[in-house]
Amino acid sequence: MRKLLGCIIILLITINTWAQNNSGTPYSKEGFGLLPDNYGAFTGMGGVSAAMRDNYNINFLNPASYTALDSVRFYFQSGITGEYVDISTNKMHTNYKVAQNGEVVMAFRIYKKLFASFGILQRSNRGFDVLYNNDVRGDYSMRYIQHIEGEGGLNEVYLGAAYQLGRLSLGVNMSYLFGRIDDRLTLVLQPATSGYYMKTQTVTQMGSALFTLGAQLPFSIGKKNKFVVGTSFNFGTPLHANQTFVSYKISNTTSSMIPVDNDALENSSVFYPFRIVTGLSYQRNQKWLFAGDYTFQNMSQYEEFHTNKEYQNYHKIAIGAYLQPNEVGRYWWQRNKYMAGTYFTRSHLNFNSTDINTYGLTVGTQMPLRLARQELMLGVAVDLGMRGTHRNNQILEKYAKLRINIAFKEIWFMKAKIH
Repeated sequence: MRKLLGCIIILLITINTWAQNNSGTPYSKEGFGLLPDNYGAFTGMGGVSAAMRDNYNINFLNPASYTALDSVRFYFQSGITGEYVDISTNKMHTNYKVAQNGEVVMAFRIYKKLFASFGILQRSNRGFDVLYNNDVRGDYSMRYIQHIEGEGGLNEVYLGAAYQLGRLSLGVNMSYLFGRIDDRLTLVLQPATSGYYMKTQTVTQMGSALFTLGAQLPFSIGKKNKFVVGTSFNFGTPLHANQTFVSYKISNTTSSMIPVDNDALENSSVFYPFRIVTGLSYQRNQKWLFAGDYTFQNMSQYEEFHTNKEYQNYHKIAIGAYLQPNEVGRYWWQRNKYMAGTYFTRSHLNFNSTDINTYGLTVGTQMPLRLARQELMLGVAVDLGMRGTHRNNQILEKYAKLRINIAFKEIWFMKAKIH
């Protein structure tokens, strides 16, 4: 009971942490915000997930993987990513730090070949703070300043189940996506002529159910060569959404606010498009494992309040590998998994005929620690990459991410023997 209470407290702390504002990339201004390209238990391998299954990590990105877990253990897993970003244009340069892509998940066996998992995780992140200072066209004696801010994103609470049917594993995550997006604009004209400046705020709240289906098929060729083919996907789903818009005139001298406009859209929707991840893994001699994923999301169908945003489709390729010298070795360094990977993403964003792509290289390790009644897996991964470009006056971001993942499994369901 105390352990369950502790898990609930961690869940509540996590929800409160995500509710706080995290300023970050201007590219998160579009859509739901920045969709993570690399997170989860296998961040050190480029974020592969479709064909990954083992009895240490909860691979919530493919629910079919739950059947690989130990049948007499209760699993708890938590992770978060810290990111440092150097951001630049052809004229300016700055940096920011942000914590994101957190998760708290749990899993256990329900009955024979039936397993369950539940948890909360961050689906997208939206945070930006941008200042524009430009001349007024036709009157270069005047300038206008635009201050654009945004925060929020999507979170996910899920309950998953998986069943093993022969060698084939099938799974489903039944999720509830929810979130709030808050965009603010301040417009100031200099030198001031009217005695006022403008401020607007647009708040979008959304939430709905989402079902993610998964399948994995392990097979062997000989005694030393093991393969897994896997996939996970969700169908396009409209998220119930409401939006409010307000604008004010604010006095430069007294700061008094005069309402200008107030509008609301209720009982509408934001469309979350179809997404699929397909992959293959190959394990050699219980030491080497190689894996690859391809991800597609049909972002060209993304709509906000029945308006298509004309995004392009999302594509990602990830490959990764790990070496584990000896799974049951005497020394800790023998039991470690040493990981490396890479990924490339062509995002849904295209500005001024320029694709906003992401490139990343990853390294990491997973260190198993054995306690009296518990087994702890400490995962540490570093992700170095670039997002965007300087071409056609776009923004280039060079980032370094540190992913910390802690997973433990404890004997909860083993019956005591009486001699």
